[in-house]
Amino acid sequence: MNIGLLIPRFPPDVIGGAELQLKQLATELARRRHHVTVFTRRYHGRPYLQPQDGYLIHRRNELSIPALRLLWDTFLALRHIAQQRPRPQVLLCYLTFNSGFIGVMAQAVLGIPAIVSIRGNNEYLLHRSLTNRFLVPGIYRRARYIIVQSPRIRDDLQAQLKLAGQAALSETLRPKIKVIPNGIHLPNGIQSHGTKVIYVGRLIKNKGVADLLLAMKQLRSTPRVVPPVGGYRGAPGAEVLIVGDGPDRERLETLAQGMPVTFVGEVKPAVVIDYLQQARVLVLPSHLGDGLPNVILEAMACGVPVVTTCTAGMPDLVRHGETGFLFEPGEIQQMVSYIDRLLTDDGLWRRMGKCSLEVVQPYSWDVITPQIEQLLLSASSHC
Repeated sequence: MNIGLLIPRFPPDVIGGAELQLKQLATELARRRHHVTVFTRRYHGRPYLQPQDGYLIHRRNELSIPALRLLWDTFLALRHIAQQRPRPQVLLCYLTFNSGFIGVMAQAVLGIPAIVSIRGNNEYLLHRSLTNRFLVPGIYRRARYIIVQSPRIRDDLQAQLKLAGQAALSETLRPKIKVIPNGIHLPNGIQSHGTKVIYVGRLIKNKGVADLLLAMKQLRSTPRVVPPVGGYRGAPGAEVLIVGDGPDRERLETLAQGMPVTFVGEVKPAVVIDYLQQARVLVLPSHLGDGLPNVILEAMACGVPVVTTCTAGMPDLVRHGETGFLFEPGEIQQMVSYIDRLLTDDGLWRRMGKCSLEVVQPYSWDVITPQIEQLLLSASSHC
């Protein structure tokens, strides 16, 4: 099958969860003998056409004039898709806007069915921007299928559309929404025996990293009346690793002064596993914008319990009290309590780590790729 994958930016120009998932999916589909082309924007003088890992990257120039950027980007992407030989039989579009927009336009103009993969809950919150309000409903209505990463995201998508006065659209989409989670390459299945509290992700306000630093500051000042269970005494002075970079880094470094916090900066995806193997617990205190973060899967595959918020698809992966703990965004005291328990109770930590290793097994790429492949085949056969 000839498959087109659309995404605004592609590694190494940006290294985010959606981009890394699409990169690996392209490799997996190429291994299964599909003809795969990634259509993306061109940055940093990279080649317009570049073979990589069995698939082709097709880059287009970006216009510097904001008012005309969407029209130009759509026109150029449609032209590249139309000229590609062999022409794609189906398009899988990562991110509703602008890839989903380009995809449904290609479906209308070129007759190529388009599937939209939602990568974060901010994509379907119509009140967040005029773009979302006026363009997103039409994208979802016209897409052949919509992929979400968990049942909770599916339900939230439909609920948010109803709240925005799009109840009819919510019902129309019901049979088109398919739940397919992220994939992961499973490591050796041995539980990490690290001692550190780790965050991995972008350093932006919505990720809640400041909440984590405030929680650790509280934890250090908590008096120890009862000795830690199992003899582990890392809670008060536990080292924190912040892996990632972003515009909020300077403010966070200021907040962390005087604490045992190391800002690692951005690292290559393959290196993340090395840091997770130093972890006692992974903490993701996100407020908004996540779908089903890759790093949660990676941590669980290392047997590392996760403390995270009840947002997006997190509760579908992190089983409260079994593989980690869930708390409400911004509830720092809840976070303090859960981190403390995992740092001080060896028995609880071991049980959660073992359960994490079991729960993550169905997320192997060997399981996920055939699910996506079948949906692509279904869309292309009904064009």
